[in-house]
Amino acid sequence: MKTSALSLALLAMLAAGAASAQSGDPKADIAKLKPKDFPTQPIEFTVVYPPGGGMDVAARLLAKHVEKWSGERIVVNNRTGGAGMVGHAYLATQAKPDGYTVGVLANLVWGDAMLRSQGRWSYTDLEPVGYVNTDALVWVGPSEGPFMGYSLKEFIQAAKDKPGTIRIAIVPGSMWEYLVEQIEANTGAKFLRVPFQGGGAGINGLVGGNVDLAQGFYSEFRGFLEAKKLVPLAVAAGARMDLLKDVPTFNEALGGNEYTWQVIRFVVTPKGTPADRKAYLAAMVRAAMQDPELVAEYRKTGAFFDPKLVNSKDLAKDLGEYAERERAFYKKTGRLN
Repeated sequence: MKTSALSLALLAMLAAGAASAQSGDPKADIAKLKPKDFPTQPIEFTVVYPPGGGMDVAARLLAKHVEKWSGERIVVNNRTGGAGMVGHAYLATQAKPDGYTVGVLANLVWGDAMLRSQGRWSYTDLEPVGYVNTDALVWVGPSEGPFMGYSLKEFIQAAKDKPGTIRIAIVPGSMWEYLVEQIEANTGAKFLRVPFQGGGAGINGLVGGNVDLAQGFYSEFRGFLEAKKLVPLAVAAGARMDLLKDVPTFNEALGGNEYTWQVIRFVVTPKGTPADRKAYLAAMVRAAMQDPELVAEYRKTGAFFDPKLVNSKDLAKDLGEYAERERAFYKKTGRLN
């Protein structure tokens, strides 16, 4: 039996409540771990994608609640370019390991590390200090124009009948592109891939008529959905989303079991950050993620929570297992030897 997004959210809330009960007052726990010399200036949360996207929304919500529980000043900085590569490389190779620069990232960093870094850096150069949430990629179509009312299967058929004419937004070298590749390989369809810096930018492109299909996370298209400017077509998750109960999964719509593309969001510091500062940052993130208000806000964005990562005793190891699964996909598709 598949676990629903609601069930995962409830599990996360229960786990958070249990953790809170064991640790007592989160503010007191944070205070106990505060280093004498840190921080003396605002802490930067680095986001490697543009403002307004799913990662940006998640980071800003987290920053607000970290400030609430710690009393520290958090500044969110969007360091964009190269579809995430610029920010990832900065965090792994240039950011000072002093605790003042913190990355709020997603598993998309693994693809950059394995495929685009050319060995200059690895995802292990970034050390996880906290899990945030998980989100599933969704395809959305237009609510007006020549493709109004098209289903997922009808878009695929159109891409088979007239190869290279259906324009779809992608973020190059990421799950946005890999999902399109899977569908093309399995159906014979051929889409025209239009690159964007992030999911939110692609959604804007759809609403502006620059593409015929877009991909993104619920938080990136919720406003347009409420305004009836677009229509969700399919969800790349193992089960339907609570906020999109009538929208099938890709596996349901296409009769497969491989169309699962989810983003895992987590917090990292550059390798070599002092242990006491990492522990303090981890305590701040943990306190924020135990806040029912933040859990509820994330649920409103369509995000859910992976019990394995919520309850992880070794986050680097558990995230590493997911990274190795992604490596296996790259090897299968010939991207890695």
